[in-house]
Amino acid sequence: MGIVANFQELAVPVVHDGGALLAFVCGVVYTLLQSVISYKSCPQWNSLSTCHVRMAISAVSCAAVIPMIACASLISITKLEWNPKEKDYVYHVVSAICEWTVAFGFIFYFLTFIHDFQSVTLRISTEINGDV
Repeated sequence: MGIVANFQELAVPVVHDGGALLAFVCGVVYTLLQSVISYKSCPQWNSLSTCHVRMAISAVSCAAVIPMIACASLISITKLEWNPKEKDYVYHVVSAICEWTVAFGFIFYFLTFIHDFQSVTLRISTEINGDV
């Protein structure tokens, strides 16, 4: 996401789009793999219903990232303001809807971990060695 944020869509579209592709595809792969891990750690860390919710969110994100990539690759121009009568407008709208679906999928996916981590406690201790 750092690449997407630091390289503007209109200034450097190739880098921006490459970073977005990397972030979304890797994010979807991560959620799918983490969902499998959740099933394997059930019922010690989470419930079966939580596993189902995570897998459902992962599946929706996976289903949305495919048309997002397909439609984004069919757009011939990069611009911020679109007119519904323009040639690639439909591809732009479908790609944007799918992009936001995946983004909110990531947010809701990570929110499912709140209950899991409420039982985790971290203790940090520091030790200062005085070398004089």
